[in-house]
Amino acid sequence: MWTEALPIVVYSTCTEVAVPAAAWPRLYGSLQALKGHVQEYPGCQRFDVFFRAQPEESVRVHCYTTWDTLAQLEAFLERGYTFERLLADVGGDISLERSLVMEKVF
Repeated sequence: MWTEALPIVVYSTCTEVAVPAAAWPRLYGSLQALKGHVQEYPGCQRFDVFFRAQPEESVRVHCYTTWDTLAQLEAFLERGYTFERLLADVGGDISLERSLVMEKVF
């Protein structure tokens, strides 16, 4: 008899920004501190940052967080210190391009 296993689901955010090259060192240091902070939140599995230098003297940054449950992700988005909140505090010419909430099924 065959049985089917339910999919394993985790909940994630994805934020993409373009950062002027001059602002990158300050943002990078702030991201290191943010990663250490967010990883202490209950249910946070991962905090990943990917970046790519771009020809127009800017840096493209993708920031992902991954959570055990939807409730933990929602609490983080409502009350936590998110990448978007960090960007508002850092200020400057950083442009938020998109922010998504997603489910990962594997």
